[in-house]
Amino acid sequence: MIAALVLLLPLAWIGEFPLLHQAERSEVDRLLRDERWAALDREEKLLALARLRVGTPYALGCLGEEEEPDTDPLFRLDRADCTVLVVTDAALLRARSLDGARAWIRRVHYRDETPSYASRFHFTEDRIVSSPFFADITPNAAPDSLLRPVRVFLNRKASREALLPIPWEREMEIRYLPTSRVTEEVLDQLPLACGVAFVAEKNIPHGFLVSHEGIVLRRRVLHHASSEAGEVVEVPLLSYLKRPSGVGRFDGVLFYAFR
Repeated sequence: MIAALVLLLPLAWIGEFPLLHQAERSEVDRLLRDERWAALDREEKLLALARLRVGTPYALGCLGEEEEPDTDPLFRLDRADCTVLVVTDAALLRARSLDGARAWIRRVHYRDETPSYASRFHFTEDRIVSSPFFADITPNAAPDSLLRPVRVFLNRKASREALLPIPWEREMEIRYLPTSRVTEEVLDQLPLACGVAFVAEKNIPHGFLVSHEGIVLRRRVLHHASSEAGEVVEVPLLSYLKRPSGVGRFDGVLFYAFR
């Protein structure tokens, strides 16, 4: 039922293509070179990609630099975790071929175009304000009076040790929208498709804030790589965000655009 929300006219033609995690290289190239694909705007492309990525198997940390210390592929569509789903979609938005997407991931997922473990955007909260391919739009959806400011030292634990073995850290003030203030009226202010990052303040002593991320479709549906489901799924965003306390509970969200 939820998946049907994504497959609406004029995007019904997307059903002509196989799911991307099962597709051959030639089939991905055929999609990205299709005139109908080229005619879509950014948000329509995100809706189309969502239709083609549902069911992608979950694998944590499945992108790398194809060399030590992370030998995973630089770009892939056969597996995804929450961030991998987002950044590979961002690369596909701009590409005209699978090779083109691999080239774009060098810009989307890294601080420069020479991929290395150290130059990767490891922290979602940093990526959405530092990368030219994303932009924090939380203040566009809710007035500043509803946002909660928190300060976090990315990649620095409370013990002052580094969380990740990279020569990088950043102190940030982040203003997020608390879960209790995420309403349908707020969601109505979002674009047709955008990113969402889920905040958990319990992470701050460990050197990060965002625990999970995904894509909001048609302002109501969360499209994300779920470790619980073991694949990319779609669920009502408000139900997911406001489920009973326990594992998976978040303090709030940040919304971000794909630029």
